[in-house]
Amino acid sequence: MFLEEERMYEAASKFSDEEFLFKLAYLSDMFGKLNELNLQLQGKDKHIPHLADKINAFSRKLEVWDRRLDQQNIDVFENLSEVAENTDSGATTVIPCIKQHISSLKELFQKCFPNNSAQYAWVMDPFNAAAPADFGSAEEDQFIDLTSDSTLRLRFKAQNLSEFWFGVEREYPLIGQRAVCILLPFTTSYLCEMGFSAVASLKTKYRSQLNIEHDLRVAVSSLQPRFEKLCNAKQAHCSH
Repeated sequence: MFLEEERMYEAASKFSDEEFLFKLAYLSDMFGKLNELNLQLQGKDKHIPHLADKINAFSRKLEVWDRRLDQQNIDVFENLSEVAENTDSGATTVIPCIKQHISSLKELFQKCFPNNSAQYAWVMDPFNAAAPADFGSAEEDQFIDLTSDSTLRLRFKAQNLSEFWFGVEREYPLIGQRAVCILLPFTTSYLCEMGFSAVASLKTKYRSQLNIEHDLRVAVSSLQPRFEKLCNAKQAHCSH
C-alpha cells in the first residue's frame, strides 16, 4: 500500500481495523449525500423557498435513516453495506456511533436551518395555500382576487415562479411586492461565479488594461440584442 511504502505504518494499520473501515465507509456515504444536497442548492434561479424545501427534505431523511438504524438496516449507506457484507460481524458494532452522528447532524440542521417552509407556501403555490395570518386587510383582499383569477392560474402553470410574481406585481402590488421581496435575494454564489468567469474571459493578458464595465454588462445579461432594430436606428453614412 501507499502508506506502507511511505512508512506510515500506524495509518496503514487502520485499514486492517474493521471498525475503522465501517466508520470510513459510513462517512464516505454521508459526505456523498451532503454533496448531493449542496449541488441541489446551487445554480440559476434558486430562491429561498426552493432551498428551504430541499433542506427540510434532507432533515426528514435524517429522521428516516435514524429509525432504520434502530432496525439494523443500513441499506441507505451503500459503501457501508458493501463493507459489512465482506465481514463476519457486520456493522452492528458501529451503529450506535452512526446514530450519534446522525443525531448531531439533525440538531445542527435544526439550529442552522429552522423549518420555516410553511411561511413560503403562499409564494410557492398561491392557488393551493391559505393566506398568511400576518396579511393585512388589503393584502388579504388582493390575495383572494388573485387566487380567484382563472387566467392567473393558467399563467402560474406556464411560467416559472419569478416571472409569475413579477407579472402579478403590476396588478396586485401589495402581495406582488411581498412575494418579490422573498424571491429577490439570491441564495447561492452562482451570479458571482458567472460574473467572475465572464471577467476572466474578457480580461486576458493581451487586454489587461481594458475597461470591461460595458462588455461585462452584455456578457452576463440574458437579454438578446435585436441587431436589426439597432442597425436600422443608425445612419449608415453621413451623406445619406
